[in-house]
Amino acid sequence: MEVFEFLAEVRETDKQLQAVQKSIKELKKIDVLVGVPQEEAGREQNGITNAELLYIHTNGSPANNIPPRPIVDPAIQDSKEEIGTLLKEAILKALEGDTDGAMAGMERAGTQGENAVKGWFTNPKNNWAENAESTKKRKGSSKPLIDTGQLRKSITHVVKKKG
Repeated sequence: MEVFEFLAEVRETDKQLQAVQKSIKELKKIDVLVGVPQEEAGREQNGITNAELLYIHTNGSPANNIPPRPIVDPAIQDSKEEIGTLLKEAILKALEGDTDGAMAGMERAGTQGENAVKGWFTNPKNNWAENAESTKKRKGSSKPLIDTGQLRKSITHVVKKKG
């Protein structure tokens, strides 16, 4: 091998390494968030937005006789293998130096998380307590959090830069 060929190969490898480093650096700056962003919380019913309603139902409200019915965390946990696979694919794209492919993978992971959370409302694994008798009479259903579907429809995902 001539010296010139060796230098050309080193330079090409260096360019590829730089592309990989750039992709990984960009990926480390990204968050994939699932829930109801406060700024896009939508409806206000009785002065409460969907983001606030999600918080109340996740943690419960003893004052309003609402038991905790966690939504986002258990749904993500239940779908962690599928989400993990998509995140792994995004990381592999970053290792190839494909920043656009990595970002598309992060977007797919966010969509999977969003769908898992939306599905959690009717997933039997959620183990939510049925509505109280007074609520059943008022809403006509023993199933919690599905009478209008507005909270579930407000669930989304955001892929954004940290900070």
